[in-house]
Amino acid sequence: MINTSTITIDLAKTVFQVAFFNHHGVLKFNKKMNESKMLEFIALHSGATICMEACSTAHHFGRKLEAQGYRIKLVPAHIVAKYRSGNKNDANDALAIFEAVKRPKTYFVKVKTLEQQDLACLLRLRQGYMKQRTQVINRARGLGLEYGIKIPKTVGKFKRQLPEHLEDGENSLTPTIRLVLHGLLQELYHLEEMVKQSTQALMALAKQVPACQLLISLPGVSWIVASGLYARLGDASAYRCGRDASASIGLVPSHTGTGGNNKLFGITKRGDRYLRSLVVHGARAVVCSTKEKQDTLSCWIREQASRNHLNKTTVALANKLVRMAFAILRTGTAYQPNFA
Repeated sequence: MINTSTITIDLAKTVFQVAFFNHHGVLKFNKKMNESKMLEFIALHSGATICMEACSTAHHFGRKLEAQGYRIKLVPAHIVAKYRSGNKNDANDALAIFEAVKRPKTYFVKVKTLEQQDLACLLRLRQGYMKQRTQVINRARGLGLEYGIKIPKTVGKFKRQLPEHLEDGENSLTPTIRLVLHGLLQELYHLEEMVKQSTQALMALAKQVPACQLLISLPGVSWIVASGLYARLGDASAYRCGRDASASIGLVPSHTGTGGNNKLFGITKRGDRYLRSLVVHGARAVVCSTKEKQDTLSCWIREQASRNHLNKTTVALANKLVRMAFAILRTGTAYQPNFA
């Protein structure tokens, strides 16, 4: 840490826990404040380092305080939890943030730009609608089975067969359950439209972002995957290397060991689960379409597939794609097949 005073903030919706440490690292106070008093206090310490947990509103306050010249450090929540003493409360969380920041190997989250925030917002909106769509289908299938009606899982078959069951006057559906299922079907149509609109808005925004235009040159990376990678990695300056970027998404092997004996297991599955699934699906499309291609990446995929299971090859390619995305974002150059 630099030799300046430090302010740690445990963020909340209305009441914030603010701890102040002098340049010797001595705690001077640890108090609750509302937003206006917190900002007034920060204004009195222009050279302070502001440390916060990377949670809700952290990027908003990070952008606001960075614009005023403060040095911002956002600590991942799971790291803060490791340094908390005693029970969980706001005061202990503010102290834990300072303890985490002092450690030399603690990594920090880079403050998102408004562009990244917009992409992340649309991604989460689209994901939420898709989750609601699945919930509606499962609810309708469960209710239908209570009346002996079996409805397929997939969206297309569901939309095609449920109206047929509703129009069939000879099945065991009562007027009440027909009304319920018809309402769920209409809800599904509405969610389908919301998914479509959010996808179009996301792709339109991604096409205007130069970084996404570079990422789209990667095999298996669509506009949606590119927007997710850019929203997560930004300009990649927060990562030391491509492996760190891949580890933040959970695509590197986990391991455990003692006495010098380490064992490797499957991937860690840490970080953004939705983004990881998008990258893996993109990688699977590439793996399934290599066939007789003779470019460097396709040859590498076939060599991996000859020794490993298809799923393991897919995840290995997903790992490689994130590393290449890191290189693209760091250097600002498009995908170069000869270096894949």
